Amino acid sequence: MTDDLIAPFLTALKPLIDSRDHEAAIASIEARMAADPVDPAALIGLGFVAFASDQVLTALDALKQALDAAPGSAVAADSLAILYAIAGEVAEATYYAKLAQANGLDQTTASLRPAGWPGFAFVFRNIRERPLLAQGMKLMAAGQSDLAMRLIEAQAAFSPEDGETQRAFADALIAVGRPRQAAEILSRFAANGTADAFDLARLALALATIGDSAADGIAAEAIALGESEPAAGPDVLCAAATIATLRGADPARSLSRNAGLLPAAGPLMPAAALPERPRVGVLATALGDEADVETIAALAQGLREAGCGDLTVFGAGTLDRPHNRPLQGRVQRHIDAAAFDGETLAHTVAGEGIDLLLDAGGLAAPMHTLALAHHPALRTLAWLNAPCALPWTDGAVPAGAALARLGTTARPARSDGPTLIGTDIVPGQLHDDFLDALAALLDQVPDARLLFRDREFSHPDTVAALVERCGPRGIADRIEIVDGSPLAFAAGLDLYVAPFVALNGQDVVTATAVATPCVALRGTVRHRNHGAAALDALGLGDHAAADVAAFVAIGAALATDRGASARIAEAAATAPAFSPAAFATALMESIAQ
Repeated sequence: MTDDLIAPFLTALKPLIDSRDHEAAIASIEARMAADPVDPAALIGLGFVAFASDQVLTALDALKQALDAAPGSAVAADSLAILYAIAGEVAEATYYAKLAQANGLDQTTASLRPAGWPGFAFVFRNIRERPLLAQGMKLMAAGQSDLAMRLIEAQAAFSPEDGETQRAFADALIAVGRPRQAAEILSRFAANGTADAFDLARLALALATIGDSAADGIAAEAIALGESEPAAGPDVLCAAATIATLRGADPARSLSRNAGLLPAAGPLMPAAALPERPRVGVLATALGDEADVETIAALAQGLREAGCGDLTVFGAGTLDRPHNRPLQGRVQRHIDAAAFDGETLAHTVAGEGIDLLLDAGGLAAPMHTLALAHHPALRTLAWLNAPCALPWTDGAVPAGAALARLGTTARPARSDGPTLIGTDIVPGQLHDDFLDALAALLDQVPDARLLFRDREFSHPDTVAALVERCGPRGIADRIEIVDGSPLAFAAGLDLYVAPFVALNGQDVVTATAVATPCVALRGTVRHRNHGAAALDALGLGDHAAADVAAFVAIGAALATDRGASARIAEAAATAPAFSPAAFATALMESIAQ
């Protein structure tokens, strides 16, 4: 099909797009595609609408399909040339521009595009190297992950052979909870022999998150490479310790065994008595959970209410960003450390005269790890995401003492439907002992359904593995995978079940914030005790079981007790976790002991 045949439809479509009547434009496109799904005119029109809606990836795909269906189209080729120039891909932009000329590009066909499109000569003259990636990474650092992912994913589609872009895409996928897709990208580097220690560390972590047993071998390769790649040391160390935690092993052993991956740490300053009004700092450049931000906000507000010292947050992104709203008006000083390296962060902290430094990243923050190794602070404590005391810190805050929310929310009315039991985990946390306990719990509550929040659970491979593992336990047909935020997910449950292995206890605090009963198993080591410690801090320690049999019995009783929610709400009303002043006081007291 030539542009002469395409032009009438695009001419009619252009006024709709220019007036931003995208609904009418899509209706017109769909009507044409109903007759022919690969109609070039409709596909070009779809690309135009997508571009006008900032859906660059959809525009690219539609225009490529259009050119495949109409290889002689100048307007499709020229539009692709413009897109590739916008994405900073010189070779591809040049190729499509030449193709457009060969296909007879003239002023008439160029004018078929809507008014929002720049001309090829203009964008090519001002071309910059992969601008979508740069903009996306900047937005990701500022916490605007949805828009950032759209830009980074688009750049990855434009630059499939660029290693830097693909690595950044994989990192972004891990950050937003899509480790399986990240593993697919990183596996290509491992397969072609170009993977470095950074790549292998991220690949191992992604595989462990989705429950793939290959993670251990990949982690061992990363450690071996990390010994000759000093810059990758903190990332490899943190990944190995996190994987150990997800596997149910002791991360402290991993940290100790692989301590050589870090530069030699300076001597740890002896702990000194805190002044009456200590200056408190929080390392918070790697927070991935809004509940963690709320914890910092509650601490800041509580310190002020309790008459303690000021709080300085070394964070990522400015306070006016949407993800930082809980901090606004509560944090006295915020230093944007998004662009810092570990040593710069360490020197910045040292220059602030901090009396007490809390690490709110732990094993999830290699930059924090490197900073603390370079310059151990006067009094440093591992905090939210660290399942154990780190070698270069004074110790670890008791797990329950480091969890808080700014308040509780009303619980929606319960329906008369089936009892809903849920757990908010990644596939790598669904160990056999935990799955056995869930099956026993369902056996005790015959009408119950088991819900998993969709954190890679809906992927066909994970679904197949679930069916294979849950079938013999007789619960495969009682499982549902649902979307939603952590808070919305917890609010819809009759019982929240804390995993046996966790990186923190925020899930239990989140559930309690909406008066959802929780059950947890007491563990003998920190990373197996987060849920129980959080329940203790909330005044609900009797919901933490000493063994699996008690875990099942307590869970079954709570799930079927319609009065449990009211008692949970009453406990939350007086718990330090939901009172900033009480939380800050309890935290400072636990540190002083």
